[in-house]
Amino acid sequence: MHKIAVIADVHGNYSALQAVLQDAHEQHATDYMVLGDIGNRGPEPAACVQALQVLQPLAWVIGNHEEVYASLLHHRFVTFEKNQKAVVAIITSAFDREHLTATQFRWLASRPLHQELVIDGVKLSIFHATPTTSRGHQAEPVAKQQNFDALLAGSDADIALYGHTHQPLMRQTTDGRYIMNPGSVGLATSLQPQLAAGRAQYGLLTIDAGRFSSWTLRVLPYDVDQELRLVTREQLPYAALYTRTLTTGAFGYSTVDVTAENMTHNYGAKAQALIAADAW
Repeated sequence: MHKIAVIADVHGNYSALQAVLQDAHEQHATDYMVLGDIGNRGPEPAACVQALQVLQPLAWVIGNHEEVYASLLHHRFVTFEKNQKAVVAIITSAFDREHLTATQFRWLASRPLHQELVIDGVKLSIFHATPTTSRGHQAEPVAKQQNFDALLAGSDADIALYGHTHQPLMRQTTDGRYIMNPGSVGLATSLQPQLAAGRAQYGLLTIDAGRFSSWTLRVLPYDVDQELRLVTREQLPYAALYTRTLTTGAFGYSTVDVTAENMTHNYGAKAQALIAADAW
């Protein structure tokens, strides 16, 4: 029997990841998969990467935030000054680069976009947002059925596993195959925010005797106060937005929110300086 802990969107929140890995051990997980966005936004990206690498996950795909690392390494940020979200991406990636080794930063930037593997006869398709891009809103929980059908179009996989939305999901394609999202370990959000505030989410996929057996969403409390102390200690950029997301369960990084933070902290000029210095 294979009991696979499916982990997505840790976002540098090692406090939440510790709770998840302890629970996965207690649930007798035999394997692990990582669906991207392990760093960026939280205070401890290196600890998160190290804790997951030692588990030797069966799959590890790139998230949209690790793709920002790749864009920085390949000098793709040319004109960004008027894009408030791009400024956020540069500033938070610079924080990660200071905390990760060069090897870790480049390794995360080089993860594949999409992986397929067969476990005991069950074929899995694994990606962050879709098989062809790590970003976008195509597979939000309320998306149209055709969007979910597209996730397995052209594939003979039995199950698709993805992250990115920070909202857990299990549903089927029109032809009866499974689509699963484990939610977010480190930045869980919900349209009903009381369901996500102060909680870490991950999924347990069980394959037994050559068949899909179960999918279990695990939702756990963790030490949010400890995490907020780390935010202060590490002088985390966009700390107010991170804190609000953790404590309320509501997404805190809207364009309005980040624009205000960029102006307050002069992050636009700091991002320009980082690009000019090629700080990666």
